[in-house]
Amino acid sequence: MNLVKERNQVITYKVDKMANDNMYISIQNGEVVVKAPWYLTSQRIQEVVEEKTQWIIQKLKEYEQANKSKKETLQYNAVKILGFYYDLKIEYKMIKMPKLEIDNRQIQIILPNKYKNIDSKETLKILMEKMYHKIASDEIERAMEKTRLMLGIAPEDFEIVRIKNMLGKCLDNKTILINPDIASYSRRAIDYIVLHEFCHLKYKTHSKGFYKMLEQYMPDYKRYADEISNWQY
Repeated sequence: MNLVKERNQVITYKVDKMANDNMYISIQNGEVVVKAPWYLTSQRIQEVVEEKTQWIIQKLKEYEQANKSKKETLQYNAVKILGFYYDLKIEYKMIKMPKLEIDNRQIQIILPNKYKNIDSKETLKILMEKMYHKIASDEIERAMEKTRLMLGIAPEDFEIVRIKNMLGKCLDNKTILINPDIASYSRRAIDYIVLHEFCHLKYKTHSKGFYKMLEQYMPDYKRYADEISNWQY
C-alpha cells in the first residue's frame, strides 16, 4: 500500500501491475487502485498519482456521496434508474397484492391496506429488486444484441446474477455474468459493461490487445469506465 499527502489529507493507494502500456486510476469500494504497466517504477507511479491528487479526492467524495445515495435509496427517498433519479411514492389501497408502476420520473408503489400497520421495508426491497432485475434484463438483451452485431461474436450464455463488488464477469466457459445493479446506470454505460465482457471472450486479461479492441468499438469508453469506477472491473 502506498500513499500521497495533500495538505492534511493522506491518500493511500494500491498498485496492480498489468501487461499493457496504459496506466489507470480508479476508486473501488472506497479504495484508490492504480493499474499500471509492469515496467513502471514505483517512483513514476507515485509521480502520476500525485499529479492526479485533486481528481482522486473528487472521486473519493463522489464515492462517499454515492454510498449516501444508496442509503437514501434503502430508506426509499429516491431511486436511480438508467442514470436518472426517480421520486418514490407509496400508497395504500384496497388491493390484494403489492404493485409497482413507473411513470414520468416517479416510481409508485401501491400496497394493500393491511401493510399500513406493519413494517413493509422488506416488501419494498423485494419489489425494488424485481424492478431492477426486469430493467436489467431488457437492457442487457438490447446491449448484447447490439454488441453481437458489432463484433460478430457472442458468449455461449449469459446470466443476470448479483456479483459481489462487480457489475460484470466473463467465465472461462464463455458465460457472461451481469449484475442487475447495472439498471441504475445510463444506457451507454451498460453498453460499455457488455462490450467490456465481450472483449474478455477474446482477451482473458486487461492486456494491451484488450484495450485496443475496447477502444476500437467504443473510443470514449473511459468516460463510462469513470461512471462505474466505484465497482471493481
